[in-house]
Order: sequence, then structure tokens, then C-alpha cells
Amino acid sequence: MPNFHWTTSGGESARQNLPSQPELGSRMPPSSEDNPSPVLQTNGEGVICYGNPASEPLLQVWGCGLGDRLNSPLQGAVAEVSRSGEPREVTCVCGSAYYQFKLVPLASGRWVNLYGWEMTADLGVSANGEGMVQNLSRLWEQAKVRSRNNSQELQLKIWECLSVQQHLREQQRQLNAIFQEAGIGIALLDREGRILRTNPALQRMLERQEEELQGIAFLEAIALQDALDPPLAEAKAEIQAAIAQCQSLPHKLEVCCRNQKGISFWISLGLSVIQVAGAQPPCFMVLIEDISEGKLSRDALQLTQFAIDAAADIVLWILPSGQFAYANEAAARALGYETQQLLGRSFQEIAPDFATANWDEFWQSMQQQRSFAFETRLQRGNGEIFPVDLTVNGIEFNHHQYICAFARDITERKQTEEALRMAQERSERLLLNIFPASVAKQLKQQAHDNGQMGAAIAQRFEDVTVLFADIVGFTHLCSRCTPSDLVHILNDIFSTFDRLTQERGLEKIKTIGDAYMAVGGLPEPQENNAEAVAELALAMMDEAARFSVQSGEPIILRVGLATGPVVAGVIGLNKFSYDLWGDTVNLASRMESLGVPGCIQVTQQAYERLRHRYVFEKRGKLQVKGKGETIAYLLKRRR
Repeated sequence: MPNFHWTTSGGESARQNLPSQPELGSRMPPSSEDNPSPVLQTNGEGVICYGNPASEPLLQVWGCGLGDRLNSPLQGAVAEVSRSGEPREVTCVCGSAYYQFKLVPLASGRWVNLYGWEMTADLGVSANGEGMVQNLSRLWEQAKVRSRNNSQELQLKIWECLSVQQHLREQQRQLNAIFQEAGIGIALLDREGRILRTNPALQRMLERQEEELQGIAFLEAIALQDALDPPLAEAKAEIQAAIAQCQSLPHKLEVCCRNQKGISFWISLGLSVIQVAGAQPPCFMVLIEDISEGKLSRDALQLTQFAIDAAADIVLWILPSGQFAYANEAAARALGYETQQLLGRSFQEIAPDFATANWDEFWQSMQQQRSFAFETRLQRGNGEIFPVDLTVNGIEFNHHQYICAFARDITERKQTEEALRMAQERSERLLLNIFPASVAKQLKQQAHDNGQMGAAIAQRFEDVTVLFADIVGFTHLCSRCTPSDLVHILNDIFSTFDRLTQERGLEKIKTIGDAYMAVGGLPEPQENNAEAVAELALAMMDEAARFSVQSGEPIILRVGLATGPVVAGVIGLNKFSYDLWGDTVNLASRMESLGVPGCIQVTQQAYERLRHRYVFEKRGKLQVKGKGETIAYLLKRRR
């Protein structure tokens, strides 16, 4: 290309967008450089990309050059040709000369070629009005110009054909690159649905080479899995019908296929009818996308949503304001609202233990802790309040913060727990009525460890005081009273003795007929156990006298006390009782049985412990079975 002296009004930025030399040469006629007529090329915006030597005088007159926007009467015509894509001819004036230009669009209007020739003589424009000779000369020149123009038009048509061919080859190259590099599978099928060509992506999906796939039926190649799934069978029938009727599928299908290795996978399939140049009848193009991962995720999400919707527990999604964003069917049923009604409410309205004023603080703690589980209460639409186990989790979904709350109605559990608690309390009271507290605890631990009670429990105590009390003349009393009256009298007397025993921190051991047994100093050591038992004996005497006055029946007690060591415990497998064994127990029993009616008889050891605080009368020696002679004393009163 000649080195023209172009003007610089367009600036450097415009020249940076000019086409390269090889690219420009592919769009210009081969004879442009030698053409005596001006030849120009611009882009669709009118920026000059090329000018042959013959166009230099025109550009100098117009004041523009390579890289500048065309500054001439042709500028508007260039824009119109670029926009319409249709060639046109334009006449313009350049100085004192007239030019005819043909404007031809290229590449859908991206480029415009301008072919010009001077036509001043054709218009009869003459500077000096020469004569006939000059007119003949002018006609001769016009003939030569027409000949040149005809030659130029022929060159133009040849160049246009070459340009179109090159453009088609470029499009073919681009389409082939797309076909080969596409990430989705592409297959071309003939009119019968047999494979003509496949791209590498589809070959990888099916684990087969292109040569293996050519010529086989498409449905056979993708091996649809439809044996047990009616929807897949329907999809197969829909594809077969589209091929048979030479129609495109109206929508994409999701089907399950199996590749050459026997591995199943899910695809999204679209089938379209296409017309390939020179091919009759039409062909089909199939676009296939592997959606296995997305479908499994979507199915898992749908299954999760179904499980939440159908869950028996209450599920709520809560916004930062406390309003519900989601509530499952169980929540609507449990709270007594329609689902849409519930979505219009807030958590504070159904949770009486959550004050609205404290909601912001609770929300902030959720952002830090992320999860809480606790018992609380919810309120139904009718005002009924019921207990729940509530688990709340702070979550982020789609860049929004929520609280996901799971609540389970625990009314039945609470009722069961309350019934169990009451039963346990009754059992505890029963055990405490039968055994001392520490012994009852040992028995419960034994049952917990071994699964049942029954192992012997025994403990030795070195310093205790045992009391036996017996109603004198009980046999005669039985003959005078009815059974119910007798039981009523005994219950009143022994209930009073139980109260007196508890008040002094002593343990009742048992009743045997009309006899009452108690002890002081076990199971917890008691330093003043002898004094406490002596006080119990005196109080029992007073209560017996009171009963005699109230009932009119003579209630006379005979009481025996002994101080010393014993063994205490529980034995046997059923009908357990806490009992005492040892000489001290036997002596106390003998002190009672050998005692004086209406008196309290004690052993020598008990006397030594009590003589400083109580008044005694020495009774003397008694013959005690198994012990021989034993000195006994009668406790009279306090000092």
C-alpha cells in the first residue's frame, strides 16, 4: 500500500481499531492499488480503513485520512448502507469535479466498500466550451471510462463472490469448533433417527467412539432406562413419535440412560428438526446435557422438603423480625391455624415465655450460639397453652438469616412424667414408712445396680437404746371389743406412738400384735439416744393414760429399755422389713415381759446412762433367760 500523507483529525485511538493488513487484504479487490478510480473502505461507523492511491486527492479535499471518520457528503450514505445492508449509488462533488460512488456493504454491514469514478464530462461540465472536436474527444473518453467501469463492476462482482465464500468458510470453521468443543453432547440424526455424527462430549458420556455410534439408532445408543419407570417409557415414546413425524420436541425431556460401561446417568434432552444445505429430507439435531448431579441434588431437596412438610413435629422458619417465613402442616394443626394465617403471625404471639421486648436480644444470641435446645410453652389459637421441646438453629440461606425451629408437643410426656413422679413419691413414702431413709436409699441403689432388691443389708451399731412396749391385758380387751373397734383403738394408739417417735428423731422398727418396738441411735448415730428413748417411754405412758380416760377402757403399758450394741439390717427376698438382732434386743424384750404393768423397766447399762437426769427405783435381780441374774431398775420420772 502506498505511503499516503493522511490527515490526523481522527487521532491515535481511531487507528488502533483499524484492521490488520492480512485482514484488510482479504476484503479488498486485488486490483485496487492499480485502479485509476478512487476505492475506499470504511467500517459501519464511517471510519476510513483503506484508500487506494487514486483516492488521495479526494481525501485531501475532504480533509480526512486513514483512521478518520469520513468527512464528506458520502458519510450519511455509508451509515445508511451499513444499517440496511443494501448497496446503493451516490453522486457527490469534490472541488470542481463530479464523482459517482457505488457503496457495497460487507459482513452484514460491518464494512462498506466505496468504488468511484469521475463523471464531470458526462454531466457536460466544461471550463472553456470547446467545439465539436472537443466533444468528440469527450465522447471517446466517456467510452473508455464506461469500459473501465464495466471492468471494475466485473472485478467487484468477482470480489464479492470471493468475500462471501470466505465468510461462509469462516462460519463453517466457527460452527465446527463449537461442535467439537461444546461441553454438552450433540448428535446429528438422519430422517430415520440414526446417528450421522456425534461430538466428543457425547462420546465421553456414552463411553463410545464416534465410529461405534455412526449408523445406529439414537435410542439404542443412549439405552434409555424405562423398564420400571412409566415416565421414562413415556419419554421414549415421545422421542419416537417426534422422529416418526419429523417434528421438534416442544420441550426438553429428563431421562435416565446407561453408558457402555453399564453406568446409569440422567440427561436433559432436546431434539430439533434442521435443514442441512443439499440434504433431503431434513435432519435432526439432539442436544444432551448430563444433569445427574443436579437432579440428585434437586430430588434430595424435594425429598427433604416433603419430609419436612409431612413431619409430625412442628417446623417453623422465622425471620429476624420474628415473623414466620414458613410453617409445615403439623405446625398449623398443632397451633390451630390455617397455614396462611400462621404465616401472618410472629413467634412472640405463639410463645408466651418470649417477651417481644427481649426478641432482639434473643436473635443476637442466636447469631453467636447458633443452636439452642430447651423446654418452653406454645399457645394455640384458642388460647390453650401446651409444653414443647424446642430446638432452634440459626441458619443462612440465599444470603438471608433465619431461625429454623423444631418443636415437639410433650403434653403426653409431661403427663407421664407427672404420673411417674407421683408414683415415685408414693414409693418413696412407702419405703420411708418401712425403712429408715439411709436404708431405703441403699435398697434403691441396690435395685438400680442389680435390677432387683434382695441382697442382705446389715450394719453393726455399738451404742443404741432399744424400747419394747406392750399393752397389758390385750387378750381380755380383744374379747370385749369387736374386731373393727379393736383395730381402731390400736391404730389410734400406735399412730400416736409413731408421731412421738418421729418428734424425738427415733426409728420405729415394727409392731407385733399389741407390742411396739423402737430404737434410738441408728441408722444415724445419736449421742443422747438413751435420753431420747426414755422421753419416748414417759410420753407413751402419758398417752396411754389419756387413751384410758377417753375410751373408758383401761390401757396399761409395760415398757422395757436396754442400751448396748446391735446389728441392724434387711434380709430376705420379699416382704422386707428393717430389724435388729443381738443381746441388747433380747434384754429390752425381757425387760418388757418381766416388767411391772404401768412401769418402765431398764437394764443396768441404761440406768447408768440415765440416772443423773431421771429418778429410778431399784427393783433388784431378775432371772433372765439366757443371761442369768440381771439387775433391773424402774424409771419413775424426770429429776
